[in-house]
Amino acid sequence: MSWRGLLIFSFMACGYLSAREWRSSDGSRTVEAQFAGMKDGKLLLKAKDGRSTVYPAAAFSKEDQQFAQQAQVTMEAAVKTGPLNLQVDQRLAEGSLCRVIKELPDQKGTWVAGGSPFLVLRSDDFAAERGEKVMQKVLYHAGTRTFHALDGTSSLINAYSTSLDEAVNTVLQIQMASGGDSAKPSPSVMEPVIETIITRGLGLPLGKGFFITETALLKDAKTVALHHDGKDVPAKVLKVDDKLGLALLQSEVEMGQGRFLPRKPLELGQTIYAVALTSATGKTFSPPRLTKGIVSHVSGTDSFEHDAAVDEKSVGGYVIGEKGDVLGLFFSAQSRVQGKRSATSASTAPPATKGLADCLRSEALEKLALEKDKDGKEKRVPGVPTLKSGTNGDEMEAAVDALRKSSVIVLATREESKAPPPPKAAANGTPPAGGANAPTGWSLSSSGTRHNAKCRFYKADKPCQATDGKPCQKCGG
Repeated sequence: MSWRGLLIFSFMACGYLSAREWRSSDGSRTVEAQFAGMKDGKLLLKAKDGRSTVYPAAAFSKEDQQFAQQAQVTMEAAVKTGPLNLQVDQRLAEGSLCRVIKELPDQKGTWVAGGSPFLVLRSDDFAAERGEKVMQKVLYHAGTRTFHALDGTSSLINAYSTSLDEAVNTVLQIQMASGGDSAKPSPSVMEPVIETIITRGLGLPLGKGFFITETALLKDAKTVALHHDGKDVPAKVLKVDDKLGLALLQSEVEMGQGRFLPRKPLELGQTIYAVALTSATGKTFSPPRLTKGIVSHVSGTDSFEHDAAVDEKSVGGYVIGEKGDVLGLFFSAQSRVQGKRSATSASTAPPATKGLADCLRSEALEKLALEKDKDGKEKRVPGVPTLKSGTNGDEMEAAVDALRKSSVIVLATREESKAPPPPKAAANGTPPAGGANAPTGWSLSSSGTRHNAKCRFYKADKPCQATDGKPCQKCGG
């Protein structure tokens, strides 16, 4: 291959590489340039101004020569493989566990994952979430890792990087740490504990399948749904207004439009009632709690304060006047971790039991239904109906019940990865072999057979690496 071919070859593999500092063999001179290829003991470097120069590889330090040799091998492998389509199966502390996906030839849009899983090191260029697809990504081999699963098994997996420089430096660091001993185990990667966190909150139906909820509820959410008629129906986030703290949702669920606008603007000192909605089961509202107070402060056109007591366990609710018309509303999303209620809340703080700051005025809801066109003029979001005003019932009890029936539970689901429990010390106090990253639940018998913690021959006082000895015929070792 000619030097021109090497330049084209390196561009195909890497696009734009970050420049690095190359040092002469005697350490007296340095040059900042990108690696472009190595051939017949000569090194091709590309300077910042775009000019390429060929140097004798021996003119550079031993470390730079090692980098160039490894970079050439890694680059050639990446070009041979070509860009890949990937799916993220898990997020780990070190990066993402992925598999290659292929589109079925007779079913356009249907992708199937296959082959062995591999690790893509964490980087700004690769931040996909679990379940996401990443298309046409060039990867550079960055050595192997020992993957320790939660079930006690372990296996060798390949690691890759989206950066050639990082891949090469990682491989060289692993080689240096092992001292060239191929029998030394690869760096450990631990399977994380995945916690599913379901956050529930209040949703207001605007009619025609449109709903309003709070933005704090949706933070980092992978899925959003409305619980209606005993089912969780998916919802789509159409618009988010961080200033108001509100989000506009759309779903196949269609409910009658509630009356959320007051007949008259609220006034300082007027009597109000707080209707706090709670959910004992997480899917339905309990009978609301009604408390009395007054408007204690009006701040601008979007919010106000009152002094009525509010149940801190509520997911939100309404502030209504003496005629049953809605003056404002409040939100307070609650979380459940693996089906159990968490002490955390999606909101920045739980609502106070006495007085409620920054209660949102009903009129502010109309702002969520507006958007700007390409000319900067405001127009209504297509399909969103105009809010209705008026009373929700002739009597207070009827008004409260009508508001409860015209509200929905919004469910937002997110996932959090947590590190697995640290390895336990042996019965005699000896720490597990391999240090903090050593796999838990492995022992080595006197005959050289290894057992996992589920095996009846397992001995906690004889810890070992999963790669030590020969596997047990019963547990697989």
